[in-house]
Amino acid sequence: MIERLLVTNHRGAQVPAVLGLALAGAGAISAAAVAFLVSDPVPAEGWIASGAALLVVAAGLVDDLAPPGPRGLRGHARALLHMHVGSGVVKVVVIVGASAIAVGVVPLRTALARWAGILLVAASANLWNGLDVRPARALKFFYPAALAVIATSPLLVPFGPGVVLGAVLVLPWDAGERAMLGDAGANLLGFTAGLCLFHQLHGSAVVVAAVVAVTLNVLAETVTLSRVIDAIAPLRWYDRLGTRERPRPGPG
Repeated sequence: MIERLLVTNHRGAQVPAVLGLALAGAGAISAAAVAFLVSDPVPAEGWIASGAALLVVAAGLVDDLAPPGPRGLRGHARALLHMHVGSGVVKVVVIVGASAIAVGVVPLRTALARWAGILLVAASANLWNGLDVRPARALKFFYPAALAVIATSPLLVPFGPGVVLGAVLVLPWDAGERAMLGDAGANLLGFTAGLCLFHQLHGSAVVVAAVVAVTLNVLAETVTLSRVIDAIAPLRWYDRLGTRERPRPGPG
């Protein structure tokens, strides 16, 4: 199985995309700890959110194990036009479904907030998948979003604290280019960040966050996130912080 999880990184070296399994394990341990150590019981929406996160991880892992196929939403759309349903298309469908389930069970939200929340969570999961193309990039851009995870009650997102802790622990392997998150890990980071943002935001703020997440996905599909990050000095500095210097592109 490990051999099937070997991927080629940006330097052309093969590394195992297994760090997502560590994040998933940390999330599962966190959910169990919250259930047994917190005096208040985990409500139904907390367990449903955990089950939805498990679906996201499973779909990402299947895509990691599958032979390389089309990448990005445009690539999947072109594949569908040719009647080819690959693991990437299945993953997108599962992520949207998991987002709808996790958002739909949150009480006291308007219909507009729920639709925006589904967009926010699904787009965030896909966005972090697009960030996992450079060492530690997905992790480092998750850390600011982790503030929303920390602020959210662990009863509502019991796997959240474990994902945050796991994201810190696996940083040396990702930054050192010894392993990668893979789709399983990157999608889990984005799903966790998006769901906790949904819990923290209310009213029009959810719509604004959803628009931002969708816009970033559009940039990833067109300009590419790497070009956006490299064009903005503070983001470029943060992106390269603690990682090896990247090779300069050759002439032409």
